[in-house]
Amino acid sequence: MTALKTIRPIPEFPLQGILPKEETEAASYLKKYPNYDGRNTIIAILDTGVDPGAAGLQVTSDGKPKIVDIVDCSGSGDIPTTTVVKPTENDEGVPVITGLSGRKLHLSKDWKNPSGEYRLGIKRAYDLFPEDLQERIKAERLAEFQKKHFLLVAQVQDELAAFLKAHTTLTEEDQRTKADFNARLEVLKDAMKSFSDPGPVYDCVVFHDGNVWRVAVDAKENGDLEDAPLLTNYKTERQYATFSNQDKCNYSVNIYDDGNMVSIVVIAGSHGTHVAAITAANHPDEPALNGVAPGAQIVSIKIGDSRLGSIETHHALTRAVQVIIEDNCDLANMSYGEASSYPDIGRFVELIREEAVGRHGCIFVSSAGNAGPALSTAGSPGGTSSGIVSVGAFQSQAMQQAEYALFEPVPERPYTWSSRGPTLDGDIGVDIYAPGAAITSIPEYELSKFQRMNGTSMSSPNACGCISLILSGLKAEKKAYTPYRVHRALINASKDIQDQFRVGFLQVEKTFDHLLTYHAYEEQDVDYKIQIVERDNARGIYLREWEECNKAHTLTVKVEPKFMKDVDYNKPDINEKKLAFECRIALITTESWIRVPEFLFMNGALRQFEIKVDPTQLTAGLLHIAEIQAFDSSCPSRGPVFSIYVTVAKPVELTTQSYIKFDNVQFGPGHIERRLVRVPSGATHAEAVLRSSSGVNVPSMAAKFVLYAGQLIPQLRNDHTLRGYMVRLGKGSYAEAGAEEQSEVKRFAVHGDRTMEFCMAQYWDSPGAHSVTLEVTFHGIQISGASNGPRSVFINGGDHITRFNVSAPIRREEGLSPSISLDALRKTVRPSESVIKPLVRDRDSLPNSRLMYNLISTYPFKVETSGKEPVTVSPRFPSLNDLLYDSPLEMLLIVSDVNNKVVGYGDVYVKKFKLPKGEYSMRLQLRHESEETLEKLRHLPALLDFGLAKAQTLEVSGFWPDALVSKKTAFPSVLERGDTKAAFVVSSAEHPKGAKPGDFLVGEWKWGGAKVDGAPIASVVYAITPEQIPIKEETVELDEEIDAARQLAEQVRDAQIAWLKKSGSAYKTDKDKEAAAAAREELIAEMEAAGHGNHLPFMLAQLDVALALAEHADESHKDAKWKEVLTVADKIAGAIDQAELAQFFGLKQVTLHGKAEAEQKKVKKEKEETKNALIAALKARAVALVALKEDSDEAYNKLSQWSEGTGVTDWKSVGVYLERERKGGRLGLALQRVNSWLSEQGGGNRDVAGNIKSALGIRRDLLHELKWSVWEEYELSWDGIRLPKAPAGF
Repeated sequence: MTALKTIRPIPEFPLQGILPKEETEAASYLKKYPNYDGRNTIIAILDTGVDPGAAGLQVTSDGKPKIVDIVDCSGSGDIPTTTVVKPTENDEGVPVITGLSGRKLHLSKDWKNPSGEYRLGIKRAYDLFPEDLQERIKAERLAEFQKKHFLLVAQVQDELAAFLKAHTTLTEEDQRTKADFNARLEVLKDAMKSFSDPGPVYDCVVFHDGNVWRVAVDAKENGDLEDAPLLTNYKTERQYATFSNQDKCNYSVNIYDDGNMVSIVVIAGSHGTHVAAITAANHPDEPALNGVAPGAQIVSIKIGDSRLGSIETHHALTRAVQVIIEDNCDLANMSYGEASSYPDIGRFVELIREEAVGRHGCIFVSSAGNAGPALSTAGSPGGTSSGIVSVGAFQSQAMQQAEYALFEPVPERPYTWSSRGPTLDGDIGVDIYAPGAAITSIPEYELSKFQRMNGTSMSSPNACGCISLILSGLKAEKKAYTPYRVHRALINASKDIQDQFRVGFLQVEKTFDHLLTYHAYEEQDVDYKIQIVERDNARGIYLREWEECNKAHTLTVKVEPKFMKDVDYNKPDINEKKLAFECRIALITTESWIRVPEFLFMNGALRQFEIKVDPTQLTAGLLHIAEIQAFDSSCPSRGPVFSIYVTVAKPVELTTQSYIKFDNVQFGPGHIERRLVRVPSGATHAEAVLRSSSGVNVPSMAAKFVLYAGQLIPQLRNDHTLRGYMVRLGKGSYAEAGAEEQSEVKRFAVHGDRTMEFCMAQYWDSPGAHSVTLEVTFHGIQISGASNGPRSVFINGGDHITRFNVSAPIRREEGLSPSISLDALRKTVRPSESVIKPLVRDRDSLPNSRLMYNLISTYPFKVETSGKEPVTVSPRFPSLNDLLYDSPLEMLLIVSDVNNKVVGYGDVYVKKFKLPKGEYSMRLQLRHESEETLEKLRHLPALLDFGLAKAQTLEVSGFWPDALVSKKTAFPSVLERGDTKAAFVVSSAEHPKGAKPGDFLVGEWKWGGAKVDGAPIASVVYAITPEQIPIKEETVELDEEIDAARQLAEQVRDAQIAWLKKSGSAYKTDKDKEAAAAAREELIAEMEAAGHGNHLPFMLAQLDVALALAEHADESHKDAKWKEVLTVADKIAGAIDQAELAQFFGLKQVTLHGKAEAEQKKVKKEKEETKNALIAALKARAVALVALKEDSDEAYNKLSQWSEGTGVTDWKSVGVYLERERKGGRLGLALQRVNSWLSEQGGGNRDVAGNIKSALGIRRDLLHELKWSVWEEYELSWDGIRLPKAPAGF
């Protein structure tokens, strides 16, 4: 073979960069201490769950099981197993039971089950599988299904062709047969169009073997459980199984509530496995692939809910804390998080801080977030909560080389997207940096061993693994530690990376040496609670708004030492530690514009002192950061024992009314520039132009840039007001290919008189130096009038015309074209039922066995639409929405149809459900330890927003008199600066279907021009007025003599008929039914004797009674009851002159006037009532004949003459049609009619819920008769999903 010639030698792949350890000193630490590799530490991974089959996650470096427990805290894998059965034996002596799917389940004769009882459950695979696995399996199953389906289509086409060949001349019957073949083809075509794969449906069998509960899953869906894996709680035997070789999805189980609930634990995505592998993967055959701490053990805690696309939920987080404590975890990693409105509060945050960390000594590590680089983007819980080690993401050149395949190296620094502090209350936000990417293990279902992921989700587990190495060493050397000691050592021993916030890069060896060197100082086992009194007890000082940045502040600082197990007041050793504690502190500040006392004597009690912060001489428009450091004066080399962070984001004020420019700002890879601007009062939106500088020095390659524009609004999540954009600037960018100067224009909402940060950064992996100019123009349209809150207007539809004053306070505004578009109908719904119950202790108690309570409120609602398209429904709970980590309550909701089929799940974030017309129920779950708190929320209203197929518009006029007479006068298209013009909104007399007084229409007030990102200039809430009452036209009344006695007799008769009509179904007990039957018989006789025997309403009431009794009769009396229906129906039909009635409706009515017209209307009304009575009788006759299994063809034909067919909305008539077609062998037409009726029902309503079940059963029967087994199996699989035995659990 010819030698390979290359322009340079082929180097070895830089494995050290795929899971970085060199940069953190983890690699050198392990060379020095090879046995301090994480062994004897247990790490909880709070994430999507960890795949026990993934590469490197089987054993530790010292041979112990890698994963010691696997728990699904989300509840997404829960299966109620309250159905208890006993088996029978088949001919071979094999125990057999019928599963909830209807399959016969063959059990193993070798199973030990002393009680002989088995509990049953059922679960859809797609309720378990992660979304990307669902997509793969659905695609594979669809391809296989289509093969079988198209064979069926070909078969029907062949049968039709053969029939037509054999019948060259078609009789009327042949035409029906041909129509049936065509119906079969249409049914197959429509079925494939609406195909929705139900996926595998698993039966579960649970029993107690005398020692533990066991679970068997029918993963093969064939009912053969003789060789199925028998699993128990993973922690007990550490066993797991795989559903199938196709999905490669591993699962384990846990059993709760004495066998009444099984949790099938399946990961919600690959994220958690990747995180666990970074932390602690162990590859004995190739150690270079190891995670940071290969000797550590793992507890997999799934907090990502598969039902919600893997987002975390309140109750999952609360349960996770309990698992951390019960499994004695030394560390916990949480690479999850969200924005929050409030820092450092909320149930989960408090449980972690006070219980997991403060009482049980677990070191909790969490990602800071990926929303950077703008200020205050650190997420909860990692970046906003005390007691948690918050980790940002850093990239090194080794990572660039091994993971990113860059053209050229770029400077080592934090990733551009890594979130930054400070927190909303002034704390640092990020404690340390660690490597923020890795190539490592992912779940087996991905059909790949390794994958690169990046994010603070990766830096956090890297840091957690590093801390595991440190703890492993401390344990080996028998050195006691606390989370407080380790947390402070990590910060003080970190490497200086010239970060703007002075956050360092984690160093393992230096931190370990620091802890050993200063181990004797017990004062390190204390945390310090900092409160700035004048700043609402904030943990730091964060000045951002104009007034506070332009005056000096004298502030009171409270410092309170916090001891481990501080909440255990009854333990004398805690009090002894408090009594003995003493620390003589020296205070220094890193900047001269802050003054602090020189010393502070600390003991076990709270101390306070004053500081002075004077930002008045600081440069406006820039960020200024300082730190007040507290040193132990007896050992200052230890580093600060606590720090108070001071951040001044001092805004510059515009020199013009509406415009500011930042010219030729210089950038390199990863460089960040911030500019702080005071937004003019009255501004509502801004236009930013980001422009690359032109000239000879324009780089030859374009670079990626990010621009963030953000403001902070008190008690509002920053993601509501932060706008982020990525653009490409430089020669050859997509904006203007080939141009020297590139520009991007962005428009976004702003809030007047508040500081806005413009954060610009050249993306970390974009090489080259660039010069960029930012120009910002502010605009404002102020609307005064009826206000419904900030940037919101309220219009009372009953006002006819509503006046608003519109002004332009910032600058001349052009191109105005106001319009109000209302795109949703908002209804307020109160719960129909609210129940409070205590939760099961073995899963849902708080630490210290505190009991949790559960409030479930049910909200019924109806979707109304004139078409078949689904309606978007968005449930809202304004007092609960958007509060996750900062909420004291736990929330989850489920939306179901009338047959309890789940149509969707929701949480604190407003979610849109697409629902066909029908009746639904929404169940809201709220959890809290206080029953009294939940009691106050039992009547909490829900807001339901129903999307409109077509938005309703309101006319905006510029002139009141013209608006009054519906003359269109446009609002002026130009507003000069300082001008105020009147705008008149005309209410609408028409409202969408289903709208009622008390409802609202919601939308926005648009003003024309280019789209603005973020909140609209004004949202609109429009109150719906009562419907228009039709104006009564003048009519001529017939002169009729009033007979009071006759009127009384008729009213008595009608009341008797009303009771008779409902007497067949109104009574439930046997005793009441017997009494009603006797009273009914007596009443009928009495009314016939009174001469009412041929009164149609009287006969129709008897027909209703007969039908009700027949439908609910037991088998022994059914035939007799249906014959009674025939008798009454024939009596009604016989009492009507059908020929005369037909002649009346066959003649065209001549238009008359005066009394003749009134007489004509009276006659027509009577004839309509007679016709309806005849149709009811003929329909009842046809239904009775079908029930009696007699020939119904003639009855059906007669009914069709009067009702023009059977109508798809009347299930009884559909039943007659189906019997006729099935009898004639026309199964395609029958199936087509069933499908049509089901489609018409949409989501169904309570009146037809039972009929829907019947229709679904008939559809299965028809598919069976047609021998379309592939579609029959499809329907059977959907049965347990469409018609569950009970409402879904939370």
